[in-house]
Amino acid sequence: VWEKREEEWEKEKRARDRLMSEVLAGSQRQIQEKLELNRRAQEESVKYREQLIRELEEAKELTRREREQEEELKSARRQELDAQVRLRHLQEQEEQERQREEEEEERLRKQRCKELVQQEAKRMAEQGYRNRVKSSWGNRDT
Repeated sequence: VWEKREEEWEKEKRARDRLMSEVLAGSQRQIQEKLELNRRAQEESVKYREQLIRELEEAKELTRREREQEEELKSARRQELDAQVRLRHLQEQEEQERQREEEEEERLRKQRCKELVQQEAKRMAEQGYRNRVKSSWGNRDT
């Protein structure tokens, strides 16, 4: 009886040990699975964070390029406006110069005309005097 009882206890002990081993193995498996899930989640988190960082850097680069393009466009507009202002100023100067030249030509033309009138008047006066002299000499002979 005693031996049977010891055998039973031994069987029960082996069964408890086996059960305990199975429980421990199950717990260890669950822990390993949780660790693996945790590791995968961390990897995914790292990948997601890296992707976000890349996207952020791309967005920053895009924003920088857009700012550069805006600055280049502003600069081009400014240069174009400056060129238009310079062109307008140059045209105004050319117009003023043309007007001065026209005024000078008009003044010279009037002066030349006046000189021609004076020369003609002088010539006519001299011719008139000669004609009178000739006619008065011609009257003496008669």
